[in-house]
Amino acid sequence: MDYVWFPTVIASAVTFGIAGFILKFGASRMYSVPHILLGLYITGAIGFLAYGVGTARIEFSMALLGAGLIVGAGSTAGNILFMKALRVGPISLTSPVVNMNIVLIVIMSVFIYGESPGYYEIFGIVLIIVCVSLLPGDPNEKISIADRKWYGLAFFAMVLFFFRNGGLKITEELGMNNTMVLFYGYLLGIVWSWVLTLRAGEKTLVQMKPNARKYGLMSGLLAGIFSFGGMQLYALALADGPASIVSPIFASNSLITGMLAIAYLKERLSLLQFIAVAGILSGIVLLRI
Repeated sequence: MDYVWFPTVIASAVTFGIAGFILKFGASRMYSVPHILLGLYITGAIGFLAYGVGTARIEFSMALLGAGLIVGAGSTAGNILFMKALRVGPISLTSPVVNMNIVLIVIMSVFIYGESPGYYEIFGIVLIIVCVSLLPGDPNEKISIADRKWYGLAFFAMVLFFFRNGGLKITEELGMNNTMVLFYGYLLGIVWSWVLTLRAGEKTLVQMKPNARKYGLMSGLLAGIFSFGGMQLYALALADGPASIVSPIFASNSLITGMLAIAYLKERLSLLQFIAVAGILSGIVLLRI
């Protein structure tokens, strides 16, 4: 198998992981989450538009717009439902359920698009999926579901993230311009997050730090640059590489987010998380073999 796409998907995971860390940093500083998301989608959309202009691939069609709305809804609504699921359930259960979207992409790629990973690659794929799910786990966290709403929130968040990551595989197979699909998707994100900023009541904002909206928007604008870079590189990797391998590697962006959190937010790895990190790196090595 020709692995010229391999550095591209590694770069996509690293870049998107940096975006994830910036979002986590903003949330840890009690910045306004709606304003963070608004900033992210603004600079992200500008990035896709600039890339489209630079590569002379600016297009518009109802098919592209429709695909963009589906991918954008997967991104925006998926993040919202994931955050809501974390409020009513433990991350040690929520993360594995939501990350099942990777399994759906692998199944789709193998049984619908005829991809056939080898034995080393199958083991590497499984290892990465399992370890990405374990990475946010906390062995000291109480594993219980007190609110039944968690089941619906986690399941639909998983489906929506499949619409984002798996949707790009489908549009690639259909010969669509994924840069424009992502551009229209991020435009939807702008509108959606702008509505969220209007709905964020003053009572909620008072509970945050001073200038929570301004700093939230600023951190979101910065995160959007890396979000654009990560998703654009992911789209390029899907154009040349098998989604059954590209998607699990891209999902390892959570490893980058976690490592940066350890370095800058002084978080500490548990033994389980250390094993998960080693497993992700081992899985990537197996895929390269």
